[in-house]
Amino acid sequence: MDLYLQGDYPYLQRSVERTTRRNIVLELLFRPLRGGLRRVAGEEQVTKYFEETRSITVIGRIVRALDKENDIVYVDLLTGTIAPNAGLDRALKPRFGGRSKRVDAARLRDLESAAFVSVEGRFTVRDEPGETTTFSAPYGDSGDRVVSVSCVTERLRDGKVPDGAFRARCLGKISWDPRTGDVKISPMLAIFQ
Repeated sequence: MDLYLQGDYPYLQRSVERTTRRNIVLELLFRPLRGGLRRVAGEEQVTKYFEETRSITVIGRIVRALDKENDIVYVDLLTGTIAPNAGLDRALKPRFGGRSKRVDAARLRDLESAAFVSVEGRFTVRDEPGETTTFSAPYGDSGDRVVSVSCVTERLRDGKVPDGAFRARCLGKISWDPRTGDVKISPMLAIFQ
């Protein structure tokens, strides 16, 4: 969420207007005569306020919008798969051109760095918490290469870092280091445990 809290973003708040109406009806009917008296009194109260949108709501909206436009590539490090979808085709297009829809297998390093990638894996703390905390998850057949993501420590929920390995998902953009084979995620939204 820090990308969205750095500036003034009015869409994180929404104006709410709530109207309450109350009507009182007083009716007197005269039975022998077919007449009567009717008095109606009403009251209307309008309340206006701003409602602050919570982080998880904003994240949900952004993910739904990206998904609707097929802008997310889904990667599962636990099973070693990349889900075939239009987002994957788009992310492979710079490398494979018109053949991107016919690619049988893709590697993380084949993905366009501008693509949004949702990576799920089993992460551990790689660098001790300081100003930033780096989490990493193994990938590939040998497991010696890692996907890493660095987060601002003070923005972690409750400021705590889980002990041991934990399953998590991160949405961001990736970059690949050809020397080590490691992949770095620049988190755009959040890492979820």
